[in-house]
Amino acid sequence: MNSTVRGALPLVLLAVLVAGCADSGGKPAAGSGPGGSAAPSVTLGPSGTTGPAGAAGAFNPTDVAWTQLMIALDETTLLLTDLTPKQTSNTGVRELADQVGKGHRGELTGLRDLLRQAGVAESNEHEGHDMPGMVTADDLRALNDASGPAFDQLFVSNMRDHLEQTVRLARAVEKSGSEPHIRELATQIEQTRTTQLDQLAKLESQGR
Repeated sequence: MNSTVRGALPLVLLAVLVAGCADSGGKPAAGSGPGGSAAPSVTLGPSGTTGPAGAAGAFNPTDVAWTQLMIALDETTLLLTDLTPKQTSNTGVRELADQVGKGHRGELTGLRDLLRQAGVAESNEHEGHDMPGMVTADDLRALNDASGPAFDQLFVSNMRDHLEQTVRLARAVEKSGSEPHIRELATQIEQTRTTQLDQLAKLESQGR
């Protein structure tokens, strides 16, 4: 895949998931590649259609795109949660990082299972991409160089971005997805992330 197509792919996935989400607070994303080029479609299976889902129902492109994107977002956020105990002694920050880390590992198991049900081979479609809600390589370098209150501030900022973006994406797939298990998981994720955002706000207020 050439660099232009690879650069367009995250825009397509975000557009599929967030374009119809303005009424729930989402940010619309561009629907074309760099320079206005046509964006590639999401490939769902060998014939360009969804794979077998058994009794679970049919997977549409939004279901698959959301699942792939959530896997990438959760995986990079685990790099942050795993780093946290080494960089801070703040009990609240460490407890939230532990909670998010355990929850994301459980989510990843479910997300990968859903991807298999959709007949889509797991691959990192977003390797090297920096997207809203993702902990980037630059973020990790800054986090590794920080400690104590400075780390806590970066933790709060990165975690808020991640939680808010995944709430928006969950709402989008609840609205535009078709597979019942996908929508059920998205609802659970939205509820969990909303609670964690409340916890994060309390941590932030305590640090002022």
